[in-house]
Amino acid sequence: MLSKIPLKLCNTTKNRAAFVVRYFQTYKFINNIATTNAVKKRDFHQIPFTLYNANRRFKAKKKNRDNKPKPISFVIPNYTSVSNLANLLNVKIDNLIKDLTKLGFKSVSHKYILNKEYIELILQEYNYELPNNSNTAITSENCYDEIREPINPTKLASRPPIVTIMGHVDHGKTTILDFLQKTSIVSKEHGGITQHIGAFQVITPKSKQKITFLDTPGHAAFLKMRERGCSITDIVVLVISIEDSIMPQTMEAIKHIKKYSPMPSLSAEQDTDDTLTPLIVAITKIDKISNTREREAKINKISNDLIVQGIPIEKIGGDVQVIPVSANTGENMDTLEEGIVLLSEMMDLKAEQESNYMEGWILESQMKKSLGNVATILIKRGQLRKGNILLCGSTYCKVRNLLDSNGLPVLKALPSEAVEVIGWKELPVAGSDVLQVKNESVAKKYISKRQNLLEIEAENSQVDKLNEEIAEQEIEKRHKKDQRKTEEEYDAENDDEDVKDNDSVKQKNTSPRKLSFIIKADVSGSVEAIIESISHIGNDEVKTDIISSSVGLPTESDLKMARITNAKILCFNLGHIPTEIINNKYNIEVRQYTVIYKLIEDVIQILTDNLKPIYEDKKLATVEIRDIFNFTLKKKIIKIAGCRVINGKIQRNSLVKIIRNDDENNVVFEGKLSSLRQGKEDASEITKGQECGITFDNGFEGYEANDKIIVYERVKVPRFL
Repeated sequence: MLSKIPLKLCNTTKNRAAFVVRYFQTYKFINNIATTNAVKKRDFHQIPFTLYNANRRFKAKKKNRDNKPKPISFVIPNYTSVSNLANLLNVKIDNLIKDLTKLGFKSVSHKYILNKEYIELILQEYNYELPNNSNTAITSENCYDEIREPINPTKLASRPPIVTIMGHVDHGKTTILDFLQKTSIVSKEHGGITQHIGAFQVITPKSKQKITFLDTPGHAAFLKMRERGCSITDIVVLVISIEDSIMPQTMEAIKHIKKYSPMPSLSAEQDTDDTLTPLIVAITKIDKISNTREREAKINKISNDLIVQGIPIEKIGGDVQVIPVSANTGENMDTLEEGIVLLSEMMDLKAEQESNYMEGWILESQMKKSLGNVATILIKRGQLRKGNILLCGSTYCKVRNLLDSNGLPVLKALPSEAVEVIGWKELPVAGSDVLQVKNESVAKKYISKRQNLLEIEAENSQVDKLNEEIAEQEIEKRHKKDQRKTEEEYDAENDDEDVKDNDSVKQKNTSPRKLSFIIKADVSGSVEAIIESISHIGNDEVKTDIISSSVGLPTESDLKMARITNAKILCFNLGHIPTEIINNKYNIEVRQYTVIYKLIEDVIQILTDNLKPIYEDKKLATVEIRDIFNFTLKKKIIKIAGCRVINGKIQRNSLVKIIRNDDENNVVFEGKLSSLRQGKEDASEITKGQECGITFDNGFEGYEANDKIIVYERVKVPRFL
């Protein structure tokens, strides 16, 4: 029976015997005399093998007991260093650093700072039982998910489609909407270009169906607005001018269409992962080409360009309609309308309409004089009424009033409708989700929770930077240790550190000069577009520094901030600005703009004007020193250079340099004249062919006969970013 004991546990017969004896002594399983005598006589064939199996089972149970998660005897901190965590876990710091390295941490030292998420990961590795609330990762992005209500299928009903008009600037997007709405939006826009997301619902002229249109800006500066418009839309109408074909913003719109899409692309040239939002292409301004053949050629060119961009148009068996239209004459506008209605019917769009719970998106937000903080909301589901409490980002709203796209009050708003909501505590951020809560206390509770999470996330980013600095310091220390051989080298190293510190100060002094701006605009979308457009402008010498940005007219605090930071205030689309702000007591420059590209051009010019000037020398005249005369003045002998002007003219305040042997690299003096005389009289200038006497600044007399005096001026070289 003894032979059945595994050799892995005991390799010899003697060891097997010792194992059995130790087993019985330790766990006291000797319950009968026969077994006891057998052990004493070392007659191991008399010992039942079941006792050995019992030993194995006992050890397995003990191991399982030992592997049970250990309770945590301390509060998990938000941040702690590796050395502090080692003390809390009661482990050697070297072992902890090794374990962290195995887990994928890089450049770990005793000073390395860990956030709460990493601390919990390490506790799990060390078999600690985490609190129940540690399992779900709650961030500022998903902290509102727990108060969202699930969709009730019994309350779903058909809703109007949300159609976004996209395309390059000045391709006729707003003109199409003017035709459908029977208005003139273009005439009200600065520079004839759209600079906000326009949202309104129309009843189409022919089908008499409701459609909600979003008009996005085409200018390059409004990238975020176009992206936001595409992300919340059902159908996109991509507008392309027959004169220009596909332009940069058209290509950018196609990227957004593919990014925010539920429907697979039918293009064989594209990857299977590419997607395409339900799309209709409208080729505009066809009335400008009257020749039928030329018009057809242009349309075919645009169709081919679309195929190259991966758009599955009907010409190649796809489902994207290409409709040539003219909003000015109305040609084919009924076909475009039919295409939108047919596509929306195929999509079978539905949403909850009778629900008391509402969700939506913020399209725009702005400060209005008579109304206060106002936000344009596109309803996603449910009904919005007066008195509802809305939660969005870090602010909330008790709805005081609802206004439609014409500024008229409405009692309620249904899915796919865009309304202006009045009553916000602070302006919400454009593009944010908005949802309804029961009361103000719930809204305040979740806003506070989100603010705490934002602070933690901000601290996390700072901790990452701090860890990088600590890692760099550790690398430097190791490098110094490797190079340190003697005490003298150690002292020299300290001197080198001082030199390095001085060098780092110099580097800091040579960092780009920051030019400060304060942005004030009519709506939050414009603020976002301006920041996106100018924040990257600059180079190694100058860069933009946006001190603050907000919606509304400049306030007293804005002026004080501008005075402290030496900033310029850029106002966009604010209409009439009071005289006391323009001519303020702090002499702060306040600039006004109605078209965004002019604002961008001005910022570029301001930065260009502040570039370090570069000068080049422009030669004005050459003067030859023919002889040297000694002149006695108050018992002091002064040398005077007798000169003749070979070409150009020399003036009393001219910049000069003296060269020897006609070698411009052999300069013996560079500076200004001390005196310029012709005969006994002082002269203001001497022209070509005339003779004169010259003395130089700082009493310089090291010139010789036949030296040449080069007269020059320093000319500023134009610079560009």
